[in-house]
Amino acid sequence: MKSDPYALTEEITGTVIPHGDGHLRAGAHITLGPSGVTATTDSGQTFVIPWKGIRLGRSGELVTVQAANRSATISSDHPDFLHALETAGGNDIADALARISGESVSSPWRHRIGCIAALIAIPLLLLGVWRMFQGAVDATVDALPFSVDEAIGEAVWGEMDLGGPRVDDPVLNAAVQEILDRLEPYSAMPGVEFTFAVIQNDVSNAFALPGGYMVVFTGLLAQAESPEQVAGVIGHEMAHVTLRHGLRRIAHSVGLWAGISLVFGNVDALTGLALKLFQLSTVNSYSQDQEAAADLEGARMLIAAQIDPRGLADFFIKMKKEYGDVPELLAWTSTHPRHEQRSAAILEYAREHGEGVTYQPLEIDWSAVRAAAGASPEGDPADPPGDEEELTAPSSATGG
Repeated sequence: MKSDPYALTEEITGTVIPHGDGHLRAGAHITLGPSGVTATTDSGQTFVIPWKGIRLGRSGELVTVQAANRSATISSDHPDFLHALETAGGNDIADALARISGESVSSPWRHRIGCIAALIAIPLLLLGVWRMFQGAVDATVDALPFSVDEAIGEAVWGEMDLGGPRVDDPVLNAAVQEILDRLEPYSAMPGVEFTFAVIQNDVSNAFALPGGYMVVFTGLLAQAESPEQVAGVIGHEMAHVTLRHGLRRIAHSVGLWAGISLVFGNVDALTGLALKLFQLSTVNSYSQDQEAAADLEGARMLIAAQIDPRGLADFFIKMKKEYGDVPELLAWTSTHPRHEQRSAAILEYAREHGEGVTYQPLEIDWSAVRAAAGASPEGDPADPPGDEEELTAPSSATGG
């Protein structure tokens, strides 16, 4: 007789957070069943996360399960929780399991077989079916563990020109860290560790590399009118990381055959190409769909962190008034949806998903941040003392 895949040999306890509100965290008893993952609190409340569309995250031993509609989050550091999820969830959570870390929770050949299956579409490319080729590339990326993003990002981070000298000013670095600390628990991949550098450059820009490496220019900190505006930009960049847009752009640029090297674990074969591509600014020019997706995913994180997403919408309008829709002046907006469209989409998302949310201001002295970033009394970045050469964004800093 077939064993029950939902049977647990030990009691699994953890916590449940309804509606992404950390203030309502409660201890819970966790069970698995045909309908999904169930958490029952000591007070008798029950929360069920269906298998369909389930989202997984991992930070050390802590495994996090989130509903597709983000109605609840269940987490546990029990050593058998991840294995129980894999056994009971089957195909419904296979993709989610593949994304949460480079440490395989099942045979590493599961990832490789999934990637190789995606590469079967290669003959279709020879027949001129370009769309199928693009889909095969994306399927290959989806099947790879996130450790691939981290390895590429780390290699590029250590080699590429970041656009200027690093700034060690404690006011600026503390401000960016405060924003990241508010947003990180609500990212689509809670286990990702974001590393940032504040770079002296007058361009109002930020960009992120695969794996969670992020650059924030002093021009952005000097020109933004509030910390919420910068939080919107940073949330947008974090979304590019968790949606794996950087790796997708690399894969589309170098072709599907390079994906075969990744399938068999040869990341080194691609990192050299990735560095050249970032320096040539070819992989940071995100598509319209990717920009729009990052806007809305960033807005989702802001709402979950109780940061007003209207800051991001306001920043688009500010950039429109000051620069128009010229991507060279605000590289992270790319050449894609215009500022008004993006602002309107964010405001609409906030109306639909932020109803009833009480936004909490970021406790940052923004006047001090802007002054430290070099803002003049009129609000424009001041010229760095003793440096007559104008700082410009590098060709690689086309964020997104």
